[in-house]
Amino acid sequence: MFTARSRKLPRQSQRQSHPAGIAGPAHAKAGRRGLLLLGLALTSPWSLAQGTYPQRPVTLVVPFGAGSVVDVQARVLARGLAQRLGQAVVVDNKPGVAGSLGSEGVARSAPDGYTLLVGTQGSHGTNSALYKTVRYDPVKDFVAVHGLLANTPVLICSAQRKLATMAALVEQARQQPGKMSFGSGGAGTAGHLLLELMQSTTGARFTHIPYKSGTAAQVDLIAGRIDCMFDYVASSGVHLRSGALQALAVTGRQRLPTLPGVPTTAEAGFPAVEAISWGGLFAPAGTPPAIVKRLSDEMDAVMKSDEIKVLLDTTSSVPLDLPHQPFSEYVAREAARWGELIRKAGITLE
Repeated sequence: MFTARSRKLPRQSQRQSHPAGIAGPAHAKAGRRGLLLLGLALTSPWSLAQGTYPQRPVTLVVPFGAGSVVDVQARVLARGLAQRLGQAVVVDNKPGVAGSLGSEGVARSAPDGYTLLVGTQGSHGTNSALYKTVRYDPVKDFVAVHGLLANTPVLICSAQRKLATMAALVEQARQQPGKMSFGSGGAGTAGHLLLELMQSTTGARFTHIPYKSGTAAQVDLIAGRIDCMFDYVASSGVHLRSGALQALAVTGRQRLPTLPGVPTTAEAGFPAVEAISWGGLFAPAGTPPAIVKRLSDEMDAVMKSDEIKVLLDTTSSVPLDLPHQPFSEYVAREAARWGELIRKAGITLE
């Protein structure tokens, strides 16, 4: 039987030599500690989100009811985004308080890229100034990821009034303040705020008549019971083509392909009366920049797809298509612009 014996080495030989860059006994604990911290950092939610996002389905909150224009647009966009991300994008309708209820929920969600919002001019441009109950800041509590689509309002009048131009309408409302009636789908709606914008920048004065819906206002407009209103081609186009209504101007920067003969408000001589009803993709504040960039890049590709071109035609929409930084600046300007107008007009809603 053989017994192994340990042979005592000279003191000098007992020292272990270590190639450059590898810690010896004196630094072993520190090295292991560093590797542990590095491992924790690499598995943190932030770094995981950067490297492998998305790992599960994404929820896209639409703060309006199913079947609304925003909902129809969001579902097409969600399909395109899902294809680009390789994960399902589930549309979740959370209507209430003109888009504010669903928006507030997203603002309080985890900033991990898995809960997103289709915000609008209302939810991120006007509501925080209009409603006392809104408990989020449209700029500070969100990351504006990417601008999506917009709809251009049209200044329409009863054919019975026989007004040839927007200038003729404004002049009559200046000469006879309050005599002409102006309908809207309700106090604080886009149509009402556009009326306030037109009055504040042109000196025209109308009597505002708020209805329970834009459709109800349109019925009275066709019947000649009110004089004018702002509407959209998607809902008024058939009546414009039949001659029951007449379009005097569109409030966007460009003419609409569906109404090529109708000038913009700038072409009509009133450049300050410019506005669009827009929508965009938002995430909670604090969402990692890498996720924001990924979402903005993918949405940019979706916006160039054939399906979006069909959507633009069917909903009479125009592309906004602004990447993250320009869209962030756009949202900040819109919130400031409409907030100032609302405060000057003294409009408040419960």
